[in-house]
Amino acid sequence: MMQSTPSASASSAPTKSFERVFGDSGTATSRTRCQVFAFEAYTTPSPQAPAKHSSISQLSAEWEGDAKGRAALEEGRQWVADTFYGEDGDTVRTLRLRKGWSQARLAEALATSQPHIARIERGRENLTIETCRKLTRAWEIDLNTLDQALKRQEAIAQARQK
Repeated sequence: MMQSTPSASASSAPTKSFERVFGDSGTATSRTRCQVFAFEAYTTPSPQAPAKHSSISQLSAEWEGDAKGRAALEEGRQWVADTFYGEDGDTVRTLRLRKGWSQARLAEALATSQPHIARIERGRENLTIETCRKLTRAWEIDLNTLDQALKRQEAIAQARQK
């Protein structure tokens, strides 16, 4: 995917101009001049790793490609689940981490995107029944376990908003 950041001046030119006259003929009239501008959402390019360094994404991809590295990452994710999220109980995040999976790996298993998985884990996504079925197949759990995990995830998200 190529990211681009258009300049502010690229969208500051009017896309449409028009003038409208209000009033009947023979009476006082007023003129309104209007210009329509198009404003685009600008993307910020990802910072590049300094020369002779690797980004976290590059390291992770490299380690995932090696059986020993993949096992170490899975063990690390399980440790994170227990250490940082152990008190949460079973949530979508803890189920994923205990399995040793990254968000990208889960996204691949569900044929979706990593940002979609992140929204699910934050409790900001209403899941379709098909997505729920895919999750239960990927993690080899039943729908009741997933339902309880989603409810816990939602409760945690609501508590953080308060």
